[in-house]
Amino acid sequence: MKLNLIVELLESKLKIKTQETWDNSGLQIGNLNSDIKNIMLILDLDLDSVKYAIKSGINLIITHHPFIFGSLKSIDFNTYDGLIIKNLILNNINLYSMHTNLDMAEYGVNYKLAQKLSIRNYAILHEVNESDNGYGGIGNIEEQNIIKYAESVKDSLNCSNIKLYCNDLNKKIRKIAFCGGSGSDFIDDAINKGADVYITGDIKYHQAQNALKNNLSIIDAGHYNTEYHTLETIKNILENTKDFKITILEKNTVNEIII
Repeated sequence: MKLNLIVELLESKLKIKTQETWDNSGLQIGNLNSDIKNIMLILDLDLDSVKYAIKSGINLIITHHPFIFGSLKSIDFNTYDGLIIKNLILNNINLYSMHTNLDMAEYGVNYKLAQKLSIRNYAILHEVNESDNGYGGIGNIEEQNIIKYAESVKDSLNCSNIKLYCNDLNKKIRKIAFCGGSGSDFIDDAINKGADVYITGDIKYHQAQNALKNNLSIIDAGHYNTEYHTLETIKNILENTKDFKITILEKNTVNEIII
């Protein structure tokens, strides 16, 4: 199948939204007319994953975070990113990214996150425009203790560890706000919409402090673990359409070591 047809298929099935103006989703490197048979899905691209793709005969890599984000002024093969570009081009590997358009997609990042959190019905947490574009979600679960729920979040998202910001360990929670990736910009949305707890990643000290002052607890489950599960959705769409060989590379390129 041609790459452009794969893109059309994913955009249709995921119900992709329009990306943010500052974003760089789409074709990063390659040719939309390429014939694709062997696909690798990964959240971020690094040199090790490119080497794996070469050894595995991959001819399309789909990432969530764009490899090329800002403007390129030079491609120096002696640099880390330059070497990645060189290897992709020399080995005829196409690179395609879906970022904020997948974050806001009807069946994108937060749809999968809601499934993992056992939240069946939810509204958009932060509306971007009147076209039903937005980030995150907010919905209800069966009332339970926050510690018990935090433990279930850790298990369901396959986290090695999480951070819980909470003033009352006996707190009962029911209304859950969530956003895959870095969701600190939407803490006020969670507060204003009456959430008991907000699940996201990359929370800073003073952001947590502000949330707690407004009776909002936070579960920081990490950027990677709140997003990479969406790759399963993409894999299922592709497998149900054509006999592709598809590999999900569950690789966190930010190697955080807890000592």
